[in-house]
Amino acid sequence: MLVYIQILRFAAALAVAAFHAWGIAPRFITVPADTPTLGLWQAGHGVDLFFVISGFIIYYATAAHAARGTPLAPATFLRRRVERIVPLYFFTIAAVTLLAILLPDIFDTPGWYTPHHVLKSLAFISFTDGEMPVVFLGWSLEYEMYFYLVVALLMALTQHVWRNIVLLFSTLTIIGQIPGVTTALGHYGFFTDALILEFIFGVMTGVVFVRGRNANDADGRIMLLAAAAAVATLIISDPTNRALAFGLPSAALVAGAAWISRKRTTSTPIERALERLGDASFSIYLVQVNTVIFAAQAVAYIVPAIHPLLLVAATSGIVVLAGLTLNIIVERPLLKICRNIGRSDALASRRASMPTQA
Repeated sequence: MLVYIQILRFAAALAVAAFHAWGIAPRFITVPADTPTLGLWQAGHGVDLFFVISGFIIYYATAAHAARGTPLAPATFLRRRVERIVPLYFFTIAAVTLLAILLPDIFDTPGWYTPHHVLKSLAFISFTDGEMPVVFLGWSLEYEMYFYLVVALLMALTQHVWRNIVLLFSTLTIIGQIPGVTTALGHYGFFTDALILEFIFGVMTGVVFVRGRNANDADGRIMLLAAAAAVATLIISDPTNRALAFGLPSAALVAGAAWISRKRTTSTPIERALERLGDASFSIYLVQVNTVIFAAQAVAYIVPAIHPLLLVAATSGIVVLAGLTLNIIVERPLLKICRNIGRSDALASRRASMPTQA
């Protein structure tokens, strides 16, 4: 198991929680102008780290199956990704919507929880209206689902899946930088957003990690050239783009974490604890939607004179505990149910394909 990749997942979720806690701190306490920020205004870019990790893990997992002689079928690949994301995300959307209906004075935002908006959020296409999903953090999941769907499609249609995904996303990134294209596409500029390049950074990191020197074959060189062309285009057209400013450093972090994980043969109790929190990172990420506000408000009420950075630390800690609880009582049971259904369906399919005995 790539222990330090899991730890990075936790770090990314924690960073996003700290970013939101810092952003709302002035609502509840006085934040002096000279308060050190410690980079908290940039902590929201933990999402960029998530994207790179996602690209890395998807490549690493599919390569591991192929090495065992059991390559993933496109449907199996997509089902596993859906099992990992959709049940908890749908649960969170349902919970937040229900709270808005039952306690409108506290949770409702007028015009936000409409059937149209909820359905588009559930379908991962709220971007088509230029809006955030009902659970606003779901904007990143729409990019994740986009990546998964394209990978599954290429798995079904082509042999050189990873070369083609790098070529496609690099090309789309380059197209998105052509003057006038984003304006012409409107909300559908989503498909050429440079953020998709961060998944490619993760894939490329995975290719080098898994294949080592063998990554320098024809496919590897094509992938490198395509990614380099996309990066060069961004440097020329938008040198401050977040895919460059945060995607590339995230790829370096993922590469380092993967290498350390390979070198470590045993884990310390602290590493195992952080790894467990990494496993709960998706729950930690989603649970902060309302938890950050209520946690910060409660902490500020109990300790009105608390230092802003301590408020951020306490709020983030509460979010982590809430996320771990959600992971234990909701995410893991839902995932187990989905996987059991998947195994039952696969078993039934195999039995149906067996010849009947005379």
